[in-house]
Amino acid sequence: MPVTGRELWVAMLLVVIGLMAWWLLPAPDIDLGPRTTAERRPDYVVEGLRAITLDAAGLPEHRLDASRLRHYPDDGSSELDDPVLLVYGEDAPDLSARAARAWINKRGDEILLEEDVWLQRAATAESAPIELRTSELLVLPEVDYAETAHFVEIERERDWITSTEGMRAWLGETTRIQLFGRARALLAPDTDTDAG
Repeated sequence: MPVTGRELWVAMLLVVIGLMAWWLLPAPDIDLGPRTTAERRPDYVVEGLRAITLDAAGLPEHRLDASRLRHYPDDGSSELDDPVLLVYGEDAPDLSARAARAWINKRGDEILLEEDVWLQRAATAESAPIELRTSELLVLPEVDYAETAHFVEIERERDWITSTEGMRAWLGETTRIQLFGRARALLAPDTDTDAG
């Protein structure tokens, strides 16, 4: 049976209407499983960050510098590139920390430093500065606490300690460190020339 021009025209019109209906329908909500971190998208990015928090008296409490900050709306966390954190101590020595990358939780009371981590507790009247190096460090600045499960090296003047499986450190006015795994230390004698 031959197809007339009118039937062909009606068939084409129905195909076009069908395609338009398909095009205008909302896409089905397909669950592709849990999101990976690669799919996370920041809601804003800050270049050349310098953030200072003040105490009740208006004095600096913390200062954070970073080459780039990315904020994520899903959990309120932030990721930083080349962060430098300074914690000014009123009753405790100042703390400085830097790393290649960092993650900060929504409240800002948990900071995870990653890659080439360096932490320094400033000198006190009784003690020289203490430096710590590791590959990853969790810092809780509000309570002057830091921990890692990775190799760590700690130095104070000529003294040094290494630990293969990490440490916990309470860095307030009195420093206390708990080491894990195999630990090695060198405690150099005082070089007091007045002893006789």
